[in-house]
Amino acid sequence: KQWYQRRVRGQTVGALILWVGWYGFNCGSTLSVAGSAADVAGLAASTTTISPTAAGLTSLILGRIIDGRLSVERANNGILAGLVSITGGCAVVNPEMACIIGIIGACVYLLSSLLLKKLMIDDVVDASPVHLFCGVWGAIAASLFADPQNVEMAYGTGSCGLFYSCDGNGPKQFAANLIFVIVVIVWTSLWSLLIFTSLATMNKLRVSLATEKMGRALLVNGVSAYEKCLSRRISRRVSTYMSARPHRQSIATHLNMVTTPEIPEVEAGHSEAGGSKLEVGN
Repeated sequence: KQWYQRRVRGQTVGALILWVGWYGFNCGSTLSVAGSAADVAGLAASTTTISPTAAGLTSLILGRIIDGRLSVERANNGILAGLVSITGGCAVVNPEMACIIGIIGACVYLLSSLLLKKLMIDDVVDASPVHLFCGVWGAIAASLFADPQNVEMAYGTGSCGLFYSCDGNGPKQFAANLIFVIVVIVWTSLWSLLIFTSLATMNKLRVSLATEKMGRALLVNGVSAYEKCLSRRISRRVSTYMSARPHRQSIATHLNMVTTPEIPEVEAGHSEAGGSKLEVGN
């Protein structure tokens, strides 16, 4: 319980830090606060506030409807989903549209998270729902809700979103953003397939199941981030292993560096009493 509380506090602080930093990212993209750039930065600040607020509240409420829980973690991810969703159009959409973008972004996050779980795709921090799926929605949203006056002020062009009229440029802008999304997905998928397939072929993609259960950090560094979750038997075995190898212990303890020496062979077995055990090889 204590570990869970620390995790929630840490995630909340991290989400708020990201939110504050997002103002520098979105507003700072104007590279100036003089003249019309100040108006653009002000609009970006407003939409960067409204969208994540709407997304966080929507995630909290819909999450309660889905499973009956008011989840702080889900609200934090909803905030990030709203930030990702608004980034593409932060300087060209109106504040009321930012609210709609955030609400839809929360729905995209929740539905994509449920989809990954149904497909049994492991994403423990919901990075893909937040950054991939909401990123796609953010790119599309900018091509739907971009106000022509805001586009003129920010970029000096005559474009706009699909739901506005600007000499027929709305459909062109929507098509351009859609093609952009498709190209990015194809490019990223091809390179990811090549890299991760190569790593899997060389048996470099994953550690053994037993090492996963014990914790790689515990075996490599002799220290665990989740010591409260470990049995005393496992902790004693790893401590004995590390004490017999002072060079590894000193690197991890005194220099506070993450090292990658050869991982000891870990085998899963069964005790005479019938219980399972993990043995650390020499």
